[in-house]
Amino acid sequence: MKINGKSFTLNGPQPLRQVLLERGFDPESVALEKNKQLIRRVDFDDTIVEDDDVLEVFSFTGGG
Repeated sequence: MKINGKSFTLNGPQPLRQVLLERGFDPESVALEKNKQLIRRVDFDDTIVEDDDVLEVFSFTGGG
């Protein structure tokens, strides 16, 4: 699987929230696309990630 262009290997299908936590992302503060489809934060627990998936994780920063 890929996250933001970096390759990772999973030990079988895993919930999206678990994948994010294991890779150091805060699931409550990111937006995410899986295979070019936006995934709602409320669906992170029910969305399964597999080795052939591509994730794009977007973090928001404040500023002015």
